[in-house]
Amino acid sequence: MGQHIQNPQTLAPLIAEIDGALARGDTGLAVRLAGDGLDAGLRHPLLFHLRAVWLIQNGRPEEALADLQQALRLAPHSPELLTEIAGCLNALGRYDVAKRFAADAIAHAPLLAAAWHQKGYAHHVSTELDEAKACFREAVKLDSRAADAHARLAHIAAGQGDYAEAKRHATTALALEPRNAVAIVASAAADIAEQRLDEAQSRLATVLSDPAALPPVRAVAATQSGDICDAQGRTSEAFDAYVQAGATWRSYYEPHVRGAAGESALVLVSRLSSGLEALPPGPWR
Repeated sequence: MGQHIQNPQTLAPLIAEIDGALARGDTGLAVRLAGDGLDAGLRHPLLFHLRAVWLIQNGRPEEALADLQQALRLAPHSPELLTEIAGCLNALGRYDVAKRFAADAIAHAPLLAAAWHQKGYAHHVSTELDEAKACFREAVKLDSRAADAHARLAHIAAGQGDYAEAKRHATTALALEPRNAVAIVASAAADIAEQRLDEAQSRLATVLSDPAALPPVRAVAATQSGDICDAQGRTSEAFDAYVQAGATWRSYYEPHVRGAAGESALVLVSRLSSGLEALPPGPWR
């Protein structure tokens, strides 16, 4: 990252201290030092970047975005900053802008797997599946341990009925990240297609009981669980699962609709809900 030193006598020792903390693996100290420096009026891309990372980790992407934009003004064209900005924009549902920032990062650093992943994510949630697949494939080619890229390739493959491909990527994702909910849902779709309904239901139960699973993914899992119950003649349980799925979708998307500016609620709901729409039900449909 480029060095933009506003006050060398004050800033240089602080940056050296932060670098030392990071080298020792003491990220907590590094973040505290960065925050103290910013509070004291110092300006450096590393300070803004560290505080932004902390904000992202604490679920505050809008504030993190503001810090990352400040950092980018001091270090223009930094591919790492451009990638993190794309990630914040994705978290805020601003997918078209996220694509542009991720593409800019890729233009400056074509081998940065994270940039390909962020671009793929924006395309995936926008249901631009060919573009998403191309990006995720590049991400896993550059970083074979990119669990979420494997999971999303599995999700796309399952949605297109390529269950062998879905299982291959899901297996890789789950070996790297056993609780990856997107990979679990894709695996369940493959199980359903192969009539292994009990195994699918068991997988889906892990997603439905996981508080870390994002609401759209839990809604997909609930819908698939309802499909399984329906196929097995358990009508009441199927109805309950569908109600749960509907309530999860509604609780997640209504705040997006209320907060949308300059975009019709109908268009926004359509765009958001299509991105992680329930995977195709089993072959009995």
